[in-house]
Amino acid sequence: MTAVTTHFITGANRGIGFELVKKYSDEGAKNLIIATARNVEKAVELQALADKNKNVQIIQLDVADSESIATLDSRVAKITDGIDVFISNGAIADSFYGVLEAKKKVWEDHYYTNALGPILVYQQLHKYLLKRSTRKVIFISTLAASITGFFPASASAYGQSKAALNYSVKELSFELKGDNFIVVAVHPGAVSTDMGNAGLAIIKKNNPEISAAIDDMIITSDVSSAGLKKVFDGLKEEQNGLFLNFDGSELPF
Repeated sequence: MTAVTTHFITGANRGIGFELVKKYSDEGAKNLIIATARNVEKAVELQALADKNKNVQIIQLDVADSESIATLDSRVAKITDGIDVFISNGAIADSFYGVLEAKKKVWEDHYYTNALGPILVYQQLHKYLLKRSTRKVIFISTLAASITGFFPASASAYGQSKAALNYSVKELSFELKGDNFIVVAVHPGAVSTDMGNAGLAIIKKNNPEISAAIDDMIITSDVSSAGLKKVFDGLKEEQNGLFLNFDGSELPF
């Protein structure tokens, strides 16, 4: 009997997360995908996919809600006893303006959703990854979080919160190395999703000098997810702790 590979994907109701669920579920019974959505009732496409592909299980999860995260363990236990691959994709991006303009709540919301929420979710799921030998932990980050490779555009709370997430990736890669985990941060590219388009439009308006360069960088969620899946499936032990691009190349923290 072929072993089933279990993927846990947050923010799976649209964009990159949804495309990843589609690609893994289309591979058939060899994969089980636990897909999360903040509002399951509104995740119409995801529900339709789960109806079509029985290897998709949907659970409600708001990565910005501590109560939702606290009940995650009990709900996952009803579906599986182990997770092979954790893909932290749920995030917000609504701060594409300068540091001086960003209000306190903007910083708080981005920090909790993008930096703290993913770690609290992982704390709930760690014991499930210990049950399997694959042990891949993937956090979707962004080039906007790179300090060494700073992208010349304002992203204030979004960039800062993802940079904080990147720090946790490095720390986890150090702490879990002895248990044969592979922990990475991954940039999905400049993707034309609802969230991505809104942010890119603001960046282009505020930074017209790089508008043409941004247009050349934009890719679809299908292209992004195809590249990401190839990277995820091929992750090797020596890549533990790296910041990777969706094409597999290494990015600077």
